[in-house]
Amino acid sequence: MAKIETTNELPGTDVLESQIIAQQQEQQEAQDELLDYKKAKIHLQRLVKDWLNERQETLLRRAEREVNIDVEALRQKGKLDDDETLIPVRVIDTNIQREQPAYINYLKNSRRLVTFNSLENSQQDTQTLELEFTRGMTYMGWETPHFKTLDGAQTHGWDSVEVVLDYSKPLHVALESVGHDNLFFPRSSIDIQFAARVIRRYEVTLLQLDKFVATHGFAQEQIQKLKDAREDSQKAMETVEVYKHMCKKDGTVYVSWFCLENGVEDWLKAPVPLDLELVDPKTGVPKPTTIYPYFILPYRESERPHIVDHKGRVYYDRNKQEAQTAILSGFVNGLTRAANIYASPKNEDGTGASLKELDGIALVGGRIFNKPIDFWSTPYPDPGVLRALQYFDVANSQETNQPTFAVNNREDSRKTATEMNIAQQQQQLLNSVQLTMFSKYVREVYTFCWLLVQSQALAGKISFLLTTVNEPVFGPLGPVVDPMTGQPLTQPVTKNNTAIISQAYDIRAAGDVDVIQRQEKINQMMQDWPVISQTPLRDKFLQDLIRLKYPDVGEQYVTLLAQQPQMDAMKGIIGRLATIMQGAMQQNPEMMTSLPPEQQADVGNLVQQGIAMVQQQTPQQ
Repeated sequence: MAKIETTNELPGTDVLESQIIAQQQEQQEAQDELLDYKKAKIHLQRLVKDWLNERQETLLRRAEREVNIDVEALRQKGKLDDDETLIPVRVIDTNIQREQPAYINYLKNSRRLVTFNSLENSQQDTQTLELEFTRGMTYMGWETPHFKTLDGAQTHGWDSVEVVLDYSKPLHVALESVGHDNLFFPRSSIDIQFAARVIRRYEVTLLQLDKFVATHGFAQEQIQKLKDAREDSQKAMETVEVYKHMCKKDGTVYVSWFCLENGVEDWLKAPVPLDLELVDPKTGVPKPTTIYPYFILPYRESERPHIVDHKGRVYYDRNKQEAQTAILSGFVNGLTRAANIYASPKNEDGTGASLKELDGIALVGGRIFNKPIDFWSTPYPDPGVLRALQYFDVANSQETNQPTFAVNNREDSRKTATEMNIAQQQQQLLNSVQLTMFSKYVREVYTFCWLLVQSQALAGKISFLLTTVNEPVFGPLGPVVDPMTGQPLTQPVTKNNTAIISQAYDIRAAGDVDVIQRQEKINQMMQDWPVISQTPLRDKFLQDLIRLKYPDVGEQYVTLLAQQPQMDAMKGIIGRLATIMQGAMQQNPEMMTSLPPEQQADVGNLVQQGIAMVQQQTPQQ
């Protein structure tokens, strides 16, 4: 038999190795294109161009929401008659304003921004950590980025914020509102963190660009080319569109700046790793930024996967707004014309001429005409038009999860306290559902903010969660020893509590607990109070309810309530003593005569006051 030779080398190994090498080369070339301006420019131009239409639609949506109408200009153009007007019904803006209080209440009506739960020690008390973080992140104007982002998401369907290092803030961390039309990413993106590129648009002046050269390391040569290209044009005084570009290479986020206007041939600032000064919490070693610092707030979530598929209130309400504006304007114009007086000769002139307008004669009281005249006016509009407007308002309130507004605005006499209570409960439930997306957004934003704050605190760049520890005293030759005890001398030193700061935490929006669940519990306790008030639980139950409803002063109220039984008991004792004293004085008048005159008056007043306490307390008992 022929001998069969064996080998450990798999067939086709050379082919596999060549394929792997080719893939690695392709990946490297793709990564190089991210950082090489000449290669990246094509992709940058395409991405900015892809968002041009969305930017134009954003401006149109803002105009639809504002409904800024110049009636006089429309009359001059002949689009409105002299006796006509146009009354906008701003349904879009009304719906946005109606929804915002729930979000603002969620964000503001909590004593803390987020809750911390240690993943290393579940029994750890984190209240001090939560309050310290809240104090640092609620700097002057901290609400503005949230309000702008919320308003943008409601209007357009989504908006975003960027987390940045800002050394002027207490914890060196701040939020910036980006704007719906200022953040560009591939329109097929489902999650922005997996986008190949993310671009933020800025509008700056040439003076600001000169400052960026000194403060941010922008390329002086490219800035000068941009200024030279604008020097002889009308755009010399206008703002310039520049872009902050972020991409990921080998898992690290790189940041660069560019401009697509004439004259610029390279990066305004070349790509460098995004440095947010992150450190490993266990070792203190610096680590790279691996996620984009942008966080998107969608208005509503649906089964449609892409970010650009989200729609806002302009999309949902534009047709209703147009219909209600037309109905109200038509009704008012009809009233105006019906209030005008028109006249015509009562008898035909016999010429058979067609209808024509004669010169107007001002109507003045007490005048007599030499011919009979018919006075008339156009019919008044049907009052049912107002009911149609009310129908739109009620239907709109129900559609926008505002059942309380719907019940209040409904024109009938069947509204009851029970119906109003049910409507309020339903609205609270609907608001809780709507706030789910906002809760997710708050959690993502402040989880990333904590990573930056944690790194700043561990590096000693901020004072955070201070504690006092005893540390050895060092001299020129080393630790100083107490000559009496032979032990090293120590001194108290205040420093950041790194043992707590360095732990891993699960961070959640505090509004979930402090606002939504708290309000649900208050409502349930209010419903149960009529029953509980007839049981021995009433005192404890009432104290807990007061603490929930009034977290800032509730403890003071509870203290006063706890003292009330003792005060009532003392009043009862004093009253009974006064009654006994009064009876004793009536049976033994000499008791009073034996006292000095001024003490007789005091005893009499005290007895009367004690009896008054008894009379006041008896109805309460």
